[in-house]
Amino acid sequence: MSNQLNIFIVSDSVGETGEYMLHAVLSQFPNITDDEINIVKYTFIDTIEKLEPVLTLAKTKNAIVITTLVCPELNQFGQMFKEKENLTVIDYMSPLMREIENHSGKTAVLESGAVRRLDRAYFRRIEAMEFAVKYDDGKNFDGIEEADAIIIGVSRTSKTPLTMFLANKGYKIANIPLVHEVNLPKEIYEFNHLPIFGLTASPEYILNIRKKRMEVLGLSDSTKYVSLSKIKEELSYAEEVFRQVNATVISTEFRSIEESAHYIEKHLKHYVDF
Repeated sequence: MSNQLNIFIVSDSVGETGEYMLHAVLSQFPNITDDEINIVKYTFIDTIEKLEPVLTLAKTKNAIVITTLVCPELNQFGQMFKEKENLTVIDYMSPLMREIENHSGKTAVLESGAVRRLDRAYFRRIEAMEFAVKYDDGKNFDGIEEADAIIIGVSRTSKTPLTMFLANKGYKIANIPLVHEVNLPKEIYEFNHLPIFGLTASPEYILNIRKKRMEVLGLSDSTKYVSLSKIKEELSYAEEVFRQVNATVISTEFRSIEESAHYIEKHLKHYVDF
């Protein structure tokens, strides 16, 4: 088709950044049909020897060239070719990087494929959040060995909020409640390679939190759940379990979720490699 719009996407990685930008722009042209546009992607263009023939071909096709190259040398060559051959070359990266450097005082790392690294981090967080929901409060034990760590503790020691906070940072955490009348699942003894964190607090602190919880739910506070003697029994049992599984014990009393998470994260850096 003689009036076909040719667009070349040139990238030093897989070209997803250029694709995102191009499709965002093309969405503003609903009258341009797929038959009227030809998009060609050139990936892993990391030398002038690879770039020059692409630009030469673009010239013969009267194509618009979109580049997402981080190498200054390649971008300079592209601009020189543009001026010499009157070719339309749009450099998506350099102008914005320069402005960010000017405004922030920081220097760009000029790393190819950085978007993919960010994408991996994003999907790891999503996976960790799904893992946290699946293994929250001892609901499931199949596949628990895939966890980065296990959190155990009696009720109202902030197991779930802490688990979700760490999941948002990409850590797969399973949390298991310690109930005196219920045996701890055998899985927790089988996976000795997993770091285990035991959460605790004073009996009075837990009692106060549980009473407030019961009030919120509109329930009576006359049950064993809010019995100080019962809570002391639970904590005594928890201490025994902590010793058995060699747990790192953390007091969550008057400590924010962020503080507890920071403490755990320092330990996890020795086990987890992102």
